[in-house]
Amino acid sequence: MPDRVFKEAPEEVMRYFDAKGTQPSFDWRDFAPNEHAFAFTVAKSAGFDILDDVRAATRDAIANYTTYGDFVNQLMPTLRMKGWWGRKVVDGPNGKQLVQFGSLRRLRTIYWANVNTARAAGEWERIQRTKRGLPFLVYELSVAERRRPEHLQWVGVILPVDDAFWITHYPPNGWLCQCRVRQISRREAEVLGYDATAAAPQVVTRPWTNKVTGERFNVPEGIDPGWQSNPGATRADNLRRFLSDRLDALPQNARRIAVRDLVGQKHFQALARAELPYDGANDRSPANIERGRMALPVAILPEHVRKLIGAKTRTVLLSNHDAHKQVGKRPQVDPKAYAIVQQMAEGGTVYEDATSEVTFALQMMIEGEPWTGILRLTKDQREVYLKSLRRIRPEQFGPTSRNIPMD
Repeated sequence: MPDRVFKEAPEEVMRYFDAKGTQPSFDWRDFAPNEHAFAFTVAKSAGFDILDDVRAATRDAIANYTTYGDFVNQLMPTLRMKGWWGRKVVDGPNGKQLVQFGSLRRLRTIYWANVNTARAAGEWERIQRTKRGLPFLVYELSVAERRRPEHLQWVGVILPVDDAFWITHYPPNGWLCQCRVRQISRREAEVLGYDATAAAPQVVTRPWTNKVTGERFNVPEGIDPGWQSNPGATRADNLRRFLSDRLDALPQNARRIAVRDLVGQKHFQALARAELPYDGANDRSPANIERGRMALPVAILPEHVRKLIGAKTRTVLLSNHDAHKQVGKRPQVDPKAYAIVQQMAEGGTVYEDATSEVTFALQMMIEGEPWTGILRLTKDQREVYLKSLRRIRPEQFGPTSRNIPMD
């Protein structure tokens, strides 16, 4: 537990937890492992009005260094009152079954998992910010009484902050794992025996199948399934792909409504106003690059448009990087204007950029004004980004030598 001199958690720790959405579930495996980096869920919570209560207590525990005992005292009476406690027979995905709802053991798992992942993500952001002076991490001995033999073999590993080893082996590396790393200078790394010519530990993986979703993953030996990713280093990529996949799976009208709601929410508006942290393209540090890649859905492409541009997803994303660029070049565009991207996707004309195989334009007259939205497809065709949104001159509207109609 951190020194109680610090009364509140650092903002980077809270930012990670606050960015999580809330999602009821029946089984912890309802989500793929990486999705837990940005979705707050409680197994067996589906059908019970308890998620907001658990989330509020968990947030307080993270923000104010609340002890596990105080966390239980705050939460348990509410859970009992709402019927989410003890063992009960319920209707599950496979029929009636006896399940464990609230218990002291379950609350311990909820407390531990959320507090430690939030702190790990916050620590990673700080590590990236200070790595110029402290460019190495050393894996240290767990403070737990019972130590996993697999984790003991990593004790003493010293590697640069940006080594790929830390993407999979940054603790916690399992349920209730108490391993830790310490950020150190080059001088200390050399004193401790760091050898730049030595290879990082070989990462041996084993296949694991999520029996609920059917998805298969390769999990490093010694790491529990669901804990094989660094929550701070992978959350932007996970968030983009999670939202795209989930929106693509919805019926057409539900997708449209979901995106309209997302674009109107304060989180998207903050992104569109370039209020999220990002230091620009010149800062090539991994932490800043990761911040730039944070993205939210701005539109859903109709199926015929998706096929025209060759995308494997219907979801159009606006990244933090592009939002900052847009505000810098076109500050006059109101963030609320992003709602018209869906209109253009559904009723506008699609053009192919003659200078690029992955760039496309949507054009449409909106309230008598010509607008264009520039889309760019990633090389693997799995993601579509809105690169810019703007009014254009009348002579730029319609087919040109650069804009070739596609339908």
